[in-house]
Amino acid sequence: MNNKKIVDRLKTISLFGVSQLLSAFSVLILSYIIIQYHSLELWGEYVEILIWVNVFLLFLSFGNNDYLLKSFSKNPSTINQKWVNNIFSRSILLVPSLLLILFIPIFDHLEAYIFAFILFQFLNQSFKVLIVYHRKYTLNIWIESSFLIVLIALIFYNIDFLDLKLIIKTLIIAQGFKCLLFSILLLKGFRKTKPQFQINELKRSVPFFIPIAVGTFRSKIDIYYGTHFFSFSNLSRYQVFLSFLALAQMASTFAITPYLKNYYRSSHSAIKKVQKRFFAFGWGFAIVATVIMYVAISKIYHLEFTLLQYGFAFMFMIPLFLHILLVNEYYKKDKQNKIAFFASFVIFIQVIGGYFLIKHWDITGALLLKVLGQWSIVIILWLWIRKKENNG
Repeated sequence: MNNKKIVDRLKTISLFGVSQLLSAFSVLILSYIIIQYHSLELWGEYVEILIWVNVFLLFLSFGNNDYLLKSFSKNPSTINQKWVNNIFSRSILLVPSLLLILFIPIFDHLEAYIFAFILFQFLNQSFKVLIVYHRKYTLNIWIESSFLIVLIALIFYNIDFLDLKLIIKTLIIAQGFKCLLFSILLLKGFRKTKPQFQINELKRSVPFFIPIAVGTFRSKIDIYYGTHFFSFSNLSRYQVFLSFLALAQMASTFAITPYLKNYYRSSHSAIKKVQKRFFAFGWGFAIVATVIMYVAISKIYHLEFTLLQYGFAFMFMIPLFLHILLVNEYYKKDKQNKIAFFASFVIFIQVIGGYFLIKHWDITGALLLKVLGQWSIVIILWLWIRKKENNG
């Protein structure tokens, strides 16, 4: 590989990483402002809402990102029509979502605001696949930065009057502004594309949605239990800790997602070699990331966590790179159903064990549950696919 190709690849990876990190940083910055200038408890109230909003967004996404990336790679000439049909077909899922919002107790008196918040995020999520496939990372950085500036300005403007409803109203305005920018800058070539409702779009997305949904539930059981067992203060602290772990998880996609269309075409030997290298790299990455976490959380947020809790964070981060590579290997082999099956088995164990771990050990128990779940799924995915290769 020549130097120019290496530089171009690193540039692509870096731009992709920054564009993805900005979205996560917006949550961290918002949490910092609210915790430091208002209260830990108010952030905890918002986190409880955010956790369940994200459940709706997972349902509404319906596996569209992975499904469309693979579809675009196979039929590049139909990208615009495919994208429009997909978002138009998925919009029917907004109807059951609205009905559920009306009956969920924690959304009481906030139903209209929650639906608007979810709607704008549903639309903004849908643009992400176009950003990734066309590698418009610089554009995404500009849009995410503009969103963050508007959000911070509005929060500080209302800081003295801030409450849960005002936080959500502020986010609706900022998300609406982001949606407008995405629409203006990404849909120029879509003027002659007419939306068609195709139920088959949802059917074809199911094999991608199920493993993502099961995987998300597996990875978030700790925080779901946390909404029941934690006080608003502890829920707030735990979410900040998880936000830094989320940044580490996003790092595992930086060197992979921009080249997924190439990964799907790679040979078995090349895939195996890449997986081993990234697993080894994960140990060094976990050390650096844990140190950064400690400094940021203790020195900037002034929140205290134990050495054991940081140790669990380190253990959780080691297999992140290998995990995403294994998942995409299953996608390559059209074995998404196996991911869902294995993750369901891990979930069964987590649901039972998690109740007692979190009830009795609080945040430490939640982190232990997270580590056990992460290592279990990686080991199972690795062993099963290698067993099939050896037998076949």
